Amino acid sequence: MDSVELKLAFCGDIMLGAEVAQCMGNVTVEEWLKGVSPAWEGADLLIGNLETPCVIHATPIESKPPELVFKAPASRLQELVKAGFSAVTIANNHVLDCGRIGLSETLHELKNSGLYYAGAGMNLSEALKPAYIPVRGLTVGLVAFCYGPRAGYSSPGAAPCDLPVMHETLKTARANSDIVIAALHDGLEYSDVPPAETRARFRFLAENGADIVIGHHPHVLQGLEWQGSIPIAYSLGDFLFHNSLPHVTKRNFSRMALGRLAPEEVQRDPHKFMRGAVLTAQFRNGEKSIQWHPFRQGKDLRPQLSLDSTCSEDLRRLENLSAALLNETDPRHSLANEVRAKALQESRDSLELKEILRLMSKPKWRYIANGIRWASRRIAGIKGGRR
Repeated sequence: MDSVELKLAFCGDIMLGAEVAQCMGNVTVEEWLKGVSPAWEGADLLIGNLETPCVIHATPIESKPPELVFKAPASRLQELVKAGFSAVTIANNHVLDCGRIGLSETLHELKNSGLYYAGAGMNLSEALKPAYIPVRGLTVGLVAFCYGPRAGYSSPGAAPCDLPVMHETLKTARANSDIVIAALHDGLEYSDVPPAETRARFRFLAENGADIVIGHHPHVLQGLEWQGSIPIAYSLGDFLFHNSLPHVTKRNFSRMALGRLAPEEVQRDPHKFMRGAVLTAQFRNGEKSIQWHPFRQGKDLRPQLSLDSTCSEDLRRLENLSAALLNETDPRHSLANEVRAKALQESRDSLELKEILRLMSKPKWRYIANGIRWASRRIAGIKGGRR
């Protein structure tokens, strides 16, 4: 291993449906990425987070707002290969946007395209299986995790980011790989820094077998820190996505806790939502070096590498985000934790109400006085803010 030099390249969230598909039209992924592809020139692997089911017959589910349900044609996967991609992570919150059939088709087409993948499956065992990628006589192990939708023992979904589960998966990957890449899809969307709970999960991966840890989900850039000799990039931002479109940013902020607690976020940094970066990691003689390659999405969502003064500005921004990770008094930390707590509370309220309605819809509940009293107490507790 020490005598082999390896260059790995990583990018953020890839969404090939919705407004991205409208902008791209019939243009191939390879052509669409010409303005940013020099960033991974000479890389042995290029890995991104595929946040779109890529399907043939499957249709979107109807349990979420339609603008939050993604799908793309399976033919785009082969285009990713031609653009230089070696592997994708599929542990993300959109993995079941086209239901069980959509995931099954995506997995099948990923195999047909030759793309390695990790992080989701038709059951928990499949979701946790590392991808083993042969590179220049070495084996690179890729594992990926997400907060949900969680795969079960007999149900499809993403590999959960529970600590014991991640520990065992990393142990397996470590035993069979020369280099282990861990990806985590978690955090707070649009936040400059990860909440403390999220950050602890990233550090856990770095402390338990990963050689590099890559993050997705916030849709904006976050900083990089070193946990000993292990680099942790908390978010590489969007790679191909539509979040930088003004109407999408406004819509998403209006429904999120961050938008309510920090409504000035959009105006504070107008370029925040179009910034992204490709991260390259050089493994040489047992040492690692990291390089950022910042880019911005244009009005048509086409990514273009930042040049000259724009590049300097974007690199300074990345330095600021990385420095914020080390400064516990930076107010962005308390904001992120507050927003995270608020969002979780709202989710719990919603889930508990759904649970009550589900139980009360069962026929026997209509005749069990104890059950009715239990439901009444739960409803009263929710309204009163008691848990």
